[in-house]
Amino acid sequence: MPRVQRGQALVLGLFVLFMGTISMFFLFSTGQVSADKQRVTNTADAAAYSAALWRARVLNYDAYSNRAMIANEVAIAQTLTLASELQFNKNLAACFAQEAGDGGTTCSADLATIAQIIPYWTQIFAAVHYALTIGDEVMQGVINAEITYRSNVVNRTLSLSQTLMHASANFVVLDGIVDQVAAANDRNFRSTILPDDFEGFTRRYTGNDRNRLANIVRRQLDPYSRERRWNLQLGICIPPVIAFGYIYRKRGATVLSNSLDRWEAVDDLSEWRYSLRKGRCREQESPMSWADRNAEGESNPVPTNTRDNPDAFDLSRDSQYTVDSYIGIQPFRDLDYRNLTNGDPNVRNPRRGVAVAISLPGNNVRTANQLNVGVGRLRMTENYERNRITSVGAAEVYFRRPAPRADGRVELPSLFNPYWQARLIEPTLLQRTAARAL
Repeated sequence: MPRVQRGQALVLGLFVLFMGTISMFFLFSTGQVSADKQRVTNTADAAAYSAALWRARVLNYDAYSNRAMIANEVAIAQTLTLASELQFNKNLAACFAQEAGDGGTTCSADLATIAQIIPYWTQIFAAVHYALTIGDEVMQGVINAEITYRSNVVNRTLSLSQTLMHASANFVVLDGIVDQVAAANDRNFRSTILPDDFEGFTRRYTGNDRNRLANIVRRQLDPYSRERRWNLQLGICIPPVIAFGYIYRKRGATVLSNSLDRWEAVDDLSEWRYSLRKGRCREQESPMSWADRNAEGESNPVPTNTRDNPDAFDLSRDSQYTVDSYIGIQPFRDLDYRNLTNGDPNVRNPRRGVAVAISLPGNNVRTANQLNVGVGRLRMTENYERNRITSVGAAEVYFRRPAPRADGRVELPSLFNPYWQARLIEPTLLQRTAARAL
């Protein structure tokens, strides 16, 4: 037998070694690209969610600041109510003590007989009047300081801060947030916020549009501030037979003017004496007490019903105390419903999305080619689109209560309750197309 030749498998072995080396380089590069692609995708989602979360926080800040402005307006109304009641009681004590009230006007009610019958009646109410006079003077300083602080300082600052916060939800601060998220994952990442219409999601309500907030303020007033009245009838009138006695009418209210620039608290009390004239019941007014405390940013008085106690009401206007540092209901921010619905009443839960494109230059992907591994045919080059790896992440801001309302009603989105949240969503075709065009 001829001698068997050895080494005939060397060629096959070299071929297998060559293919194995190529496969190893290919698997290494593919793994690196896949890993970097996943990192880019995760970063895009994180950046989009962070941007949406910041916008949700801005909307919640608008809600908190709106509620704070409402609370301050209600507090101003309640303060004026207390101040008016203090002045009212001071003038009533002067009436009982047979002394002059505010404006030098004396009480015309017939109390002289009672004052003579009850010992120390006049002295007691004179002391009460003196104490309430001091309290009224102190109260004037208190309401001046409080209304100036709540209106001219706090509410003005809150209104202006909404504008600044909303500006940060566009592309100035928002771009910095996205850049920070991208840099925290990889300093080679490049981030871009895709254009959107968040500017049209909300608007600043000014002028007559402030009635949206003013109506909430009016509804939040306590019943005593809205209206305080009672009648006490101590007599009878049956025409044309008999008429004697009195009826006492107390009227009071704290109201916001239609121009939204003036609060006024008015209280008055009159004694009406029954009499018969030409067979008909007549009533003759005798003012007993009056009060008027207001905060204004204008000179026009608040229209008030004067038919019940007109004489006492005129006296209250003559003795009013005005805090002129009140600047009215401030402009505020809320959803722009006309822009959101486009006239469609079925749009009940508007949302706004934000999309972020994160890219990694191809030169920063640690493939075998970038690591200078392999020569000749063992050198495999990559062919990225525009020499980069790009991913798009999208998120949206939406409104949802953490728990259902106790009354079972559905609460629609607004900037008066801080229930705005953020969540990831699928990028739209338009957003993907915009990212490819960058």
